[in-house]
Amino acid sequence: MRIQLLSEDEICDQVLGRRPDYSKGLGWEPKPKVRKTTSASSSTTSCPQSIEKEIELQAKLNETLERIEVQDRNHQAVASEVEQMRKLIQDLTRTQQGPPHDP
Repeated sequence: MRIQLLSEDEICDQVLGRRPDYSKGLGWEPKPKVRKTTSASSSTTSCPQSIEKEIELQAKLNETLERIEVQDRNHQAVASEVEQMRKLIQDLTRTQQGPPHDP
């Protein structure tokens, strides 16, 4: 007599039979729902929560935009200082070299 080993899926198939939530190759996990439907009562209770979340996100966005504006102004100020230093270095370099010599 030969003993045949069965996989977990085969055992479930023999004991429980095929069920609608069985997907060949995916096992006995429930099939994902294509779309979720909500009742009118659940959507009206979540509406204030959605508005509250939107207000919170808008406040965070405004705060982030303000920070970006401050950083942009700081960047422009630093870039201006760097340009002034570059010009100063060029002027000092020309002064140290003296007037050009004609042979």
